[in-house]
Amino acid sequence: MSAPSDTCKEVLTNISGYLDGELDTTACDAIERHCQEGASCAGLVNGLRHTVGLCRQAATVPLPDVVRQRARESVRRLLDRHGKES
Repeated sequence: MSAPSDTCKEVLTNISGYLDGELDTTACDAIERHCQEGASCAGLVNGLRHTVGLCRQAATVPLPDVVRQRARESVRRLLDRHGKES
C-alpha cells in the first residue's frame, strides 16, 4: 500500500468543510475531480457523507421516554457521585 498523495491529504484536511458546504466552488471541484480519479478517497468521502446523513437523520427522531428517563437518572447519579468526591 502506498503513502497517500498530497492531494489525498488535502482531501482529508478539507473533508468536513466539503461535506458541510463550507468550501468555495474551486475547492469542491478539486475534491470531486480527485475522487473521480481515486477509488480510495471516493470511498472515504462517500462513506463519511452517508454517515453524516445518518447522524442528521437520527437527530430528528426523538428519544423514547424510557431512554430519556434512564439518561437523566445516569446524569443525576454521576452528579451526585461527583458532588460527594469534591
